[in-house]
Amino acid sequence: MADSEDIHFDGWTLKRASGELTRDGKLQRLPPQPLAMLIELIDHAGQVVTRERLVQVLWPRGIVDFDNSLNAVVRKLRVTLGDDSATPRYIETLPRIGYRFIGTAEAPPLPDARPAVVGTPPSHRWLTRRHVFVVVLAAAGLLFWFLRAPPQPSVISDAAPSQTPKRTTSERAYDLYLQGIFNRSRRDINGNKLALANFEAALKEDPYYADAWAALAETFSGSAMSMNTPVTPTYEQARSAALRAIELDDNLGHAHAALGHIVLQYDRDFPKAEAELEKARVLDDRYARTWHTLGILRAFQGRMPEALDAVRRARELEPMTLLYNANYGLLLYYARRYDDAIAHVKPLLAAQSRFDQARSVLIRALVAEGNVEAALEQLPLRVSDRPTISDAGLVYAHAGRVADARAEIERIRRMGTEGYGVEYDVAVIEAALGRRAAACEALEKSLGDHSLSLPWMRADPRMDPLRQEPCYVAIFKRLYGGS
Repeated sequence: MADSEDIHFDGWTLKRASGELTRDGKLQRLPPQPLAMLIELIDHAGQVVTRERLVQVLWPRGIVDFDNSLNAVVRKLRVTLGDDSATPRYIETLPRIGYRFIGTAEAPPLPDARPAVVGTPPSHRWLTRRHVFVVVLAAAGLLFWFLRAPPQPSVISDAAPSQTPKRTTSERAYDLYLQGIFNRSRRDINGNKLALANFEAALKEDPYYADAWAALAETFSGSAMSMNTPVTPTYEQARSAALRAIELDDNLGHAHAALGHIVLQYDRDFPKAEAELEKARVLDDRYARTWHTLGILRAFQGRMPEALDAVRRARELEPMTLLYNANYGLLLYYARRYDDAIAHVKPLLAAQSRFDQARSVLIRALVAEGNVEAALEQLPLRVSDRPTISDAGLVYAHAGRVADARAEIERIRRMGTEGYGVEYDVAVIEAALGRRAAACEALEKSLGDHSLSLPWMRADPRMDPLRQEPCYVAIFKRLYGGS
C-alpha cells in the first residue's frame, strides 16, 4: 500500500501519515512506535513478522533491551484496539518468534465512475464491485505469501526428520542452518569451524531459532571430541547452547540429546545422561544422534549387547553417516570381537581411505590380535592422529620400539598443556610398555583433565595390564560408583 492510503480493518480506519485511528466516530492518535508496528503487521497480514524485524522497524539505530520495549509497544497497541492476548482478534502472538495480524483488512471505498444500470440500485452495484476487489486483493496476497514464505523442506527419507527446522520464519536463518548441517558432515575437509560459523550466523538472523541452538551445541561437542578445540571451554559453550535450545523449546528432542552427550562425556554423570537421552528418545525416537549417544552410554555401563543394538539403530536411521559406522566397529573392538571389527571397518576404509576413526579401529584390533607389523603399516596412512592420539604409542610399545613410544608420550603431554584431555592416552601407552606405576599415575590424572576416553576403561582391552592394580580398582569405583 502507498503511504498516503488509509487502512481499513474490522470497522477501524487508520491514517498512515498522522496515526489517527477512528471507529464508530471515536478518534484516537497512535504514538509513533505502536503506529509503525501496526502498519508493519497489517502490511504483512496473515504472515508472521519476527521480533527481529519489528525491532529493525521500530528502532533502526538499535536499543539495549529491545525485548521488554517491544513487549511494551505490543501492550499499548492491544489496549488501544481492545485486543486480548489470550483470545486475540487482531494481533496473534507466536511466543519467542513474533506476531501476526489476524484481523480482516478491508479495501477502501472505490469511486463508481460508470453510470448506473437502469433498475439496479446503486448500493447493490457498489457491494458487488467491492466484493470483487476484496477477493482479488486476497488472492494476490495469498500468492505473495506463497512466493515469499520460507520454503518448508519436505522429509525426503526417514534418515533424519529432526533436521527439519520448525522454529524460524527467516529464510536466511534456515539456509544458514542447512549450510551448517552440510559442513559438519563433510569428510573432504574438517568442516566443524565452517559449521560453527554457519550456526552462529543463523542465530544472528533469528536468536530464537531453537534448532540452530541445538545444532550449535552438537557441533561444539563434536569439536571438543575430535580435539579441534580445548575440552573445557568448548564443552561449556556447548552446554550453554544446549540449555538455550531447551529454554526456547523443552520439547525439542535433539536439544535434550545434545545435553545428554555433554553430561555423559564431559560431566561423566551417567544417571543424568540417561534421563536426558530418554527424554530425547521419547520426544523423537527417529533422531540418530540420540541412539548413537545412548549406545555409547550403554557401552560405558558395560551393557555391550544393548550398546551395539543402539548404534545399529543409529546406522539404520542414517546409513551414510560414517561416524556411526566407525563407532559400531569400535564397539565390536571393545566387545573383543576383533575379527568382526576388522571385517567391519575394512570396507569403510576402501570407500573412505581418509577416515581416520575407522583406521584407528583397524589398528587397535590388529594389535589385539598380535599382528603388530600390519598395525605399523597402517600408521602412515592416517591423515591425522586426532582424536586417536595414543594409537602410534600403543603400536610402538607392542613392537618393542620403546624410545618411539616414549616420544609419543612427550608429544601427547605437550597437547595437554593446550587444554586437551590426554592422560588416559598416556596411561594406555605406559600400560603397553609395562610401566604400571606410571600408567596408574596417568590414570589418576585423567580424572581431572577431562580425558574423554576415560569412561571406556571398563571395556577397554588396553587396560587389561592394570585390571588387578589397586589404582585401577579405586578409579573404577570413583567413576562408576562401584557398579
